[in-house]
Amino acid sequence: MPRAGGSAEFHDQLAAQYDARLTSSPYDVLARAAFLDLVARHVPSGSTLLDFGCGTGLDAFEYARRGYRVLAYDNSPGMIAELERRCPAEIASGAITPYAMDYSSFANRLPQWPAPQGVVSNFAVLNLIPDLEPLFDTFARCLAPPGWVIVSILNPLHWSKVKTPRWWSTAGRQRTGAPIYLTRPYTSYLHFVPALLRAARGFRMVGRANAGKYVRYDSVMPGNERLWWGRTEAKVGRADRILWHTAAHKLLGHFVFLVLRRDA
Repeated sequence: MPRAGGSAEFHDQLAAQYDARLTSSPYDVLARAAFLDLVARHVPSGSTLLDFGCGTGLDAFEYARRGYRVLAYDNSPGMIAELERRCPAEIASGAITPYAMDYSSFANRLPQWPAPQGVVSNFAVLNLIPDLEPLFDTFARCLAPPGWVIVSILNPLHWSKVKTPRWWSTAGRQRTGAPIYLTRPYTSYLHFVPALLRAARGFRMVGRANAGKYVRYDSVMPGNERLWWGRTEAKVGRADRILWHTAAHKLLGHFVFLVLRRDA
């Protein structure tokens, strides 16, 4: 599995300030709440979750509070140290088990851990990895059935990216792999949804959400409702409602949530 070059060292330095940064924006707060709710709607409480790229444990703490057992993995020892300070009681009880190691070691160690029913990865952790196919193959081998993967990635069609000439030139030139999005302070990559789904060949998509000022969830499973977070649909302005009921809504929202399921 490829290493996320430079990200571990950067996040070690950022760890003490990370929570303040991730809770300062109301859009990030809404995205986190919606993601946690999305996990709870699909993976039964009492299941084991692998929190891939758990950071300082903001999500892991909430999963444990909701009755999940959490395998909390990050490649940044500094982030895991913050998680350990946040969750001493949960770690002592076995509700949260922290793991800090590089990605190559993670790929080798995961089969030895308790098999999770779901993998969750919030706030664009997958954008640190250029080739997602080995990662999803590892998930497919190690998940207990039915096996859920619920991830948050950067929206590659968001206006803040599409408006830049570099986005067009990079996307046009890139024939294999994910386009490089940033090189500083570490390299990150844009994953277009069709390419991610090809990498996740052992899974099928059952839901998708776009998260920004609002969060819109679209289920691809018949009979499931469309969900809004943050504000009820009745309170959404007419212009917003029209826009978010068109294909253009995929251009909105800084994040894309994907709900994947492995049935075999």
